[in-house]
Amino acid sequence: MTVFDLKKGEEAEVVKVNAAGAESARLSALGLKTGTHVHILSYSLFKSSALLGFGAVRLSVRASIARRIEVKR
Repeated sequence: MTVFDLKKGEEAEVVKVNAAGAESARLSALGLKTGTHVHILSYSLFKSSALLGFGAVRLSVRASIARRIEVKR
C-alpha cells in the first residue's frame, strides 16, 4: 500500500521510501523516512498531488512521488 492509496484524514506508518538521489535526500531532510507516521491532509482537485502531514511538517508531493512511499496502517 502507498501513501496515495490512503483516504483524506487517514494515518499510516512509512515502511519504505522508493526514491533516489535528490528526491530521496529532500524527503529524508524533511523527516519523511521509515517509521514516520504520516497522514493525508488533502488531495488536489484531480488528485494530481497530495498534502501530507507529519510532525510539524506539511508537505505537498506529486502523485508520482506519493505512489513511491510505502505505508502500513
